[in-house]
Amino acid sequence: MKISIFSLVFKDRSLEEAIKMAAGFGYDGIELWGGESHFPAWTSLNRAKEIKSMLDYHNLSVPCIGAYVGGFSTMSDEQCEKALEDLEKYLCLMDVIKCYIIRVGCGGPHAFEAEKYHYQKAACWIQKAADLAKQHDKKIAMEIHNGSLIETVESAKAFIDMVDRENAGFIHDAANMYITDTDYGSRSVETLKDKIFHVHIKDLERVHDDSLPGAFRDRTVYGTEIFQQKLLGEGAVDHVPLLKALIKNGYKGYLSVECHAKVPDEHRAIHEIEEIRKQLNIAQKDMSIIT
Repeated sequence: MKISIFSLVFKDRSLEEAIKMAAGFGYDGIELWGGESHFPAWTSLNRAKEIKSMLDYHNLSVPCIGAYVGGFSTMSDEQCEKALEDLEKYLCLMDVIKCYIIRVGCGGPHAFEAEKYHYQKAACWIQKAADLAKQHDKKIAMEIHNGSLIETVESAKAFIDMVDRENAGFIHDAANMYITDTDYGSRSVETLKDKIFHVHIKDLERVHDDSLPGAFRDRTVYGTEIFQQKLLGEGAVDHVPLLKALIKNGYKGYLSVECHAKVPDEHRAIHEIEEIRKQLNIAQKDMSIIT
Protein backbone atom coordinates (compact mmCIF):
# COMPACT_ATOMS: atom_id res chain seq x y z
CA MET A 1 0.00 0.00 0.00
CA LYS A 2 1.13 3.51 -0.80
CA ILE A 3 0.39 6.70 1.14
CA SER A 4 -1.16 9.83 -0.33
CA ILE A 5 -2.52 13.03 1.13
CA PHE A 6 -5.79 14.72 0.25
CA SER A 7 -4.95 18.23 -0.93
CA LEU A 8 -7.91 19.42 1.16
CA VAL A 9 -5.44 19.28 4.07
CA PHE A 10 -3.73 22.22 2.35
CA LYS A 11 -6.98 24.00 1.44
CA ASP A 12 -5.58 27.44 2.36
CA ARG A 13 -2.60 27.00 0.05
CA SER A 14 -2.25 26.89 -3.71
CA LEU A 15 -2.14 23.51 -5.42
CA GLU A 16 1.47 24.23 -6.36
CA GLU A 17 2.36 24.56 -2.66
CA ALA A 18 0.34 21.47 -1.77
CA ILE A 19 2.12 19.32 -4.36
CA LYS A 20 5.55 20.56 -3.31
CA MET A 21 4.83 19.94 0.38
CA ALA A 22 3.36 16.48 -0.22
CA ALA A 23 6.47 15.43 -2.10
CA GLY A 24 8.79 17.01 0.47
CA PHE A 25 7.16 15.10 3.32
CA GLY A 26 7.56 11.77 1.54
CA TYR A 27 4.08 11.04 0.22
CA ASP A 28 3.68 8.77 -2.80
CA GLY A 29 0.67 10.63 -4.16
CA ILE A 30 -1.76 13.47 -3.72
CA GLU A 31 -5.55 13.14 -3.90
CA LEU A 32 -6.80 16.27 -5.62
CA TRP A 33 -9.46 18.29 -3.82
CA GLY A 34 -12.27 19.40 -6.10
CA GLY A 35 -12.45 22.82 -4.46
CA GLU A 36 -12.22 25.94 -6.59
CA SER A 37 -8.61 26.70 -5.67
CA HIS A 38 -7.29 23.21 -6.46
CA PHE A 39 -9.12 21.08 -9.04
CA PRO A 40 -12.71 22.09 -9.89
CA ALA A 41 -14.65 20.53 -12.77
CA TRP A 42 -14.07 23.67 -14.88
CA THR A 43 -10.27 23.28 -14.77
CA SER A 44 -8.95 23.82 -18.30
CA LEU A 45 -7.03 21.17 -20.22
CA ASN A 46 -4.00 23.47 -20.28
CA ARG A 47 -4.13 23.80 -16.49
CA ALA A 48 -4.46 20.02 -16.18
CA LYS A 49 -1.32 19.64 -18.28
CA GLU A 50 0.50 22.11 -16.00
CA ILE A 51 -0.60 20.09 -12.97
CA LYS A 52 0.61 16.87 -14.60
CA SER A 53 3.99 18.45 -15.23
CA MET A 54 4.24 19.48 -11.57
CA LEU A 55 3.25 15.99 -10.46
CA ASP A 56 5.84 14.39 -12.72
CA TYR A 57 8.55 16.77 -11.50
CA HIS A 58 7.81 15.83 -7.88
CA ASN A 59 7.28 12.14 -8.71
CA LEU A 60 3.71 12.10 -7.36
CA SER A 61 0.70 10.19 -8.63
CA VAL A 62 -2.99 11.05 -8.21
CA PRO A 63 -4.87 8.07 -6.77
CA CYS A 64 -8.28 9.77 -6.68
CA ILE A 65 -10.12 12.99 -7.42
CA GLY A 66 -11.94 14.24 -4.32
CA ALA A 67 -14.72 15.74 -6.41
CA TYR A 68 -18.10 16.97 -5.23
CA VAL A 69 -20.10 15.45 -8.06
CA GLY A 70 -23.44 13.81 -7.34
CA GLY A 71 -25.83 13.61 -4.43
CA PHE A 72 -28.36 12.12 -6.82
CA SER A 73 -30.94 10.77 -4.37
CA THR A 74 -32.34 14.18 -3.46
CA MET A 75 -31.61 16.09 -6.67
CA SER A 76 -33.94 16.95 -9.53
CA ASP A 77 -33.38 15.13 -12.83
CA GLU A 78 -32.06 18.41 -14.26
CA GLN A 79 -29.52 18.65 -11.44
CA CYS A 80 -28.56 15.01 -11.96
CA GLU A 81 -27.92 15.65 -15.67
CA LYS A 82 -25.74 18.64 -14.75
CA ALA A 83 -23.79 16.42 -12.35
CA LEU A 84 -23.11 13.96 -15.15
CA GLU A 85 -21.90 16.84 -17.33
CA ASP A 86 -19.46 17.82 -14.57
CA LEU A 87 -18.39 14.21 -14.23
CA GLU A 88 -17.62 14.03 -17.94
CA LYS A 89 -15.48 17.17 -17.64
CA TYR A 90 -13.53 15.53 -14.85
CA LEU A 91 -13.13 12.29 -16.80
CA CYS A 92 -11.47 14.19 -19.64
CA LEU A 93 -9.15 15.93 -17.15
CA MET A 94 -8.33 12.59 -15.55
CA ASP A 95 -7.13 11.32 -18.92
CA VAL A 96 -4.53 14.10 -18.79
CA ILE A 97 -3.32 13.64 -15.20
CA LYS A 98 -3.50 9.82 -15.33
CA CYS A 99 -5.94 9.32 -12.49
CA TYR A 100 -8.40 6.43 -12.57
CA ILE A 101 -10.75 6.94 -9.60
CA ILE A 102 -13.14 9.81 -8.89
CA ARG A 103 -15.42 10.33 -5.92
CA VAL A 104 -19.11 10.52 -6.81
CA GLY A 105 -21.84 11.02 -4.20
CA CYS A 106 -25.00 8.92 -4.08
CA GLY A 107 -26.66 11.37 -1.67
CA GLY A 108 -28.70 11.13 1.52
CA PRO A 109 -30.53 11.17 3.81
CA HIS A 110 -29.21 9.03 6.66
CA ALA A 111 -29.60 5.33 5.95
CA PHE A 112 -31.85 5.05 9.00
CA GLU A 113 -34.21 7.67 7.51
CA ALA A 114 -34.01 6.82 3.81
CA GLU A 115 -36.93 5.46 1.83
CA LYS A 116 -36.82 2.88 -0.93
CA TYR A 117 -37.16 5.55 -3.61
CA HIS A 118 -33.98 7.31 -2.39
CA TYR A 119 -31.99 4.16 -3.09
CA GLN A 120 -33.75 3.51 -6.38
CA LYS A 121 -33.11 7.00 -7.73
CA ALA A 122 -29.52 7.06 -6.51
CA ALA A 123 -28.82 3.63 -7.98
CA CYS A 124 -30.22 4.66 -11.36
CA TRP A 125 -27.97 7.73 -11.60
CA ILE A 126 -24.91 6.02 -10.14
CA GLN A 127 -25.31 3.39 -12.86
CA LYS A 128 -25.32 6.18 -15.44
CA ALA A 129 -22.23 7.70 -13.82
CA ALA A 130 -20.44 4.35 -13.81
CA ASP A 131 -21.33 3.71 -17.46
CA LEU A 132 -20.01 7.14 -18.40
CA ALA A 133 -16.81 6.53 -16.44
CA LYS A 134 -16.35 3.15 -18.13
CA GLN A 135 -16.16 4.89 -21.49
CA HIS A 136 -12.99 6.56 -20.16
CA ASP A 137 -11.73 3.38 -18.46
CA LYS A 138 -12.26 4.99 -15.04
CA LYS A 139 -13.85 3.99 -11.73
CA ILE A 140 -16.26 5.88 -9.51
CA ALA A 141 -16.03 5.63 -5.72
CA MET A 142 -18.68 6.62 -3.19
CA GLU A 143 -17.39 7.65 0.22
CA ILE A 144 -18.92 5.81 3.15
CA HIS A 145 -20.12 8.78 5.15
CA ASN A 146 -22.50 9.62 7.97
CA GLY A 147 -25.64 11.30 6.65
CA SER A 148 -25.66 9.34 3.40
CA LEU A 149 -27.47 6.29 2.05
CA ILE A 150 -24.26 4.31 2.54
CA GLU A 151 -23.31 5.26 6.09
CA THR A 152 -23.18 1.65 7.36
CA VAL A 153 -21.50 -1.47 6.06
CA GLU A 154 -24.89 -3.08 5.50
CA SER A 155 -26.38 -0.15 3.61
CA ALA A 156 -23.24 0.17 1.47
CA LYS A 157 -23.28 -3.52 0.55
CA ALA A 158 -27.00 -3.46 -0.28
CA PHE A 159 -26.60 -0.34 -2.41
CA ILE A 160 -23.61 -1.55 -4.40
CA ASP A 161 -25.50 -4.76 -5.15
CA MET A 162 -28.33 -2.61 -6.56
CA VAL A 163 -25.90 -0.63 -8.71
CA ASP A 164 -24.26 -3.78 -10.07
CA ARG A 165 -21.45 -2.09 -11.97
CA GLU A 166 -17.91 -3.47 -11.94
CA ASN A 167 -16.34 0.00 -11.92
CA ALA A 168 -18.47 1.35 -9.03
CA GLY A 169 -17.15 0.98 -5.49
CA PHE A 170 -16.32 2.80 -2.28
CA ILE A 171 -13.93 5.04 -0.43
CA HIS A 172 -13.52 3.40 2.96
CA ASP A 173 -13.30 5.95 5.77
CA ALA A 174 -12.94 4.47 9.25
CA ALA A 175 -13.48 7.80 11.02
CA ASN A 176 -16.73 8.43 9.15
CA MET A 177 -17.81 4.92 10.05
CA TYR A 178 -16.86 5.50 13.70
CA ILE A 179 -19.31 8.43 13.71
CA THR A 180 -22.06 6.20 12.37
CA ASP A 181 -21.08 3.39 14.75
CA THR A 182 -20.72 0.82 12.00
CA ASP A 183 -17.86 -1.67 11.80
CA TYR A 184 -14.75 -0.18 10.17
CA GLY A 185 -12.36 -3.05 10.81
CA SER A 186 -12.07 -6.59 9.53
CA ARG A 187 -15.79 -7.21 9.00
CA SER A 188 -16.14 -4.12 6.83
CA VAL A 189 -13.32 -5.34 4.57
CA GLU A 190 -14.64 -8.90 4.49
CA THR A 191 -18.07 -7.58 3.47
CA LEU A 192 -17.05 -4.96 0.92
CA LYS A 193 -13.93 -6.77 -0.37
CA ASP A 194 -12.79 -5.59 -3.81
CA LYS A 195 -15.40 -2.82 -3.82
CA ILE A 196 -13.00 -0.83 -1.64
CA PHE A 197 -11.30 1.30 -4.29
CA HIS A 198 -9.66 3.92 -2.05
CA VAL A 199 -9.10 4.49 1.69
CA HIS A 200 -9.23 7.71 3.73
CA ILE A 201 -7.30 7.88 6.99
CA LYS A 202 -8.12 10.33 9.79
CA ASP A 203 -8.86 10.20 13.51
CA LEU A 204 -11.46 11.70 15.82
CA GLU A 205 -13.26 11.04 19.08
CA ARG A 206 -16.67 11.44 20.72
CA VAL A 207 -16.52 14.29 23.24
CA HIS A 208 -18.94 16.28 25.38
CA ASP A 209 -17.63 19.81 24.80
CA ASP A 210 -18.22 21.53 21.47
CA SER A 211 -15.89 24.39 22.44
CA LEU A 212 -12.84 22.13 22.01
CA PRO A 213 -10.60 22.89 19.00
CA GLY A 214 -11.87 21.02 15.96
CA ALA A 215 -15.11 19.96 17.64
CA PHE A 216 -18.28 19.63 15.58
CA ARG A 217 -21.83 18.37 15.99
CA ASP A 218 -23.26 15.60 13.84
CA ARG A 219 -26.57 13.80 13.92
CA THR A 220 -26.46 10.02 14.25
CA VAL A 221 -28.90 7.26 15.05
CA TYR A 222 -28.35 8.22 18.70
CA GLY A 223 -29.26 11.89 18.22
CA THR A 224 -26.95 14.90 18.00
CA GLU A 225 -23.42 14.01 19.12
CA ILE A 226 -20.18 15.96 19.43
CA PHE A 227 -16.93 14.84 17.85
CA GLN A 228 -13.43 16.30 17.88
CA GLN A 229 -10.93 16.04 15.03
CA LYS A 230 -7.67 14.47 16.22
CA LEU A 231 -4.23 13.62 14.95
CA LEU A 232 -3.89 9.99 13.92
CA GLY A 233 -3.29 7.79 16.96
CA GLU A 234 -4.63 10.38 19.40
CA GLY A 235 -8.34 9.77 18.85
CA ALA A 236 -10.66 6.79 19.25
CA VAL A 237 -10.42 5.26 15.76
CA ASP A 238 -8.23 2.15 15.81
CA HIS A 239 -6.93 1.70 12.26
CA VAL A 240 -4.69 -1.32 12.89
CA PRO A 241 -7.47 -3.94 12.50
CA LEU A 242 -8.48 -2.22 9.26
CA LEU A 243 -4.91 -2.24 7.96
CA LYS A 244 -4.51 -5.92 8.82
CA ALA A 245 -7.74 -6.74 7.00
CA LEU A 246 -6.68 -4.72 3.94
CA ILE A 247 -3.36 -6.55 3.85
CA LYS A 248 -5.13 -9.90 4.14
CA ASN A 249 -7.56 -8.95 1.39
CA GLY A 250 -4.73 -7.92 -0.94
CA TYR A 251 -5.59 -4.24 -1.15
CA LYS A 252 -3.04 -2.54 -3.42
CA GLY A 253 -4.42 1.00 -3.42
CA TYR A 254 -3.61 4.11 -1.43
CA LEU A 255 -4.12 5.18 2.16
CA SER A 256 -5.00 8.85 1.85
CA VAL A 257 -4.45 11.27 4.75
CA GLU A 258 -7.43 13.55 5.44
CA CYS A 259 -6.58 14.97 8.88
CA HIS A 260 -8.61 18.02 10.00
CA ALA A 261 -7.16 18.41 13.51
CA LYS A 262 -6.78 22.04 14.55
CA VAL A 263 -3.02 22.25 14.19
CA PRO A 264 -1.00 23.75 11.31
CA ASP A 265 -1.34 21.82 8.05
CA GLU A 266 2.41 21.20 7.86
CA HIS A 267 2.35 19.60 11.31
CA ARG A 268 -0.63 17.44 10.33
CA ALA A 269 1.01 16.27 7.11
CA ILE A 270 4.27 15.28 8.82
CA HIS A 271 2.63 13.60 11.81
CA GLU A 272 0.12 11.59 9.76
CA ILE A 273 2.60 9.96 7.37
CA GLU A 274 4.87 9.00 10.27
CA GLU A 275 1.97 7.55 12.25
CA ILE A 276 0.55 5.65 9.27
CA ARG A 277 3.96 4.06 8.69
CA LYS A 278 4.09 3.02 12.36
CA GLN A 279 0.63 1.52 12.26
CA LEU A 280 1.32 -0.26 8.97
CA ASN A 281 4.45 -1.80 10.52
CA ILE A 282 2.40 -3.00 13.49
CA ALA A 283 -0.23 -4.49 11.19
CA GLN A 284 2.36 -6.20 9.00
CA LYS A 285 4.16 -7.68 12.01
CA ASP A 286 0.90 -8.96 13.45
CA MET A 287 0.04 -10.55 10.10
CA SER A 288 3.44 -12.25 9.86
CA ILE A 289 2.98 -13.70 13.36
CA ILE A 290 -0.46 -15.04 12.43
CA THR A 291 0.80 -16.63 9.23
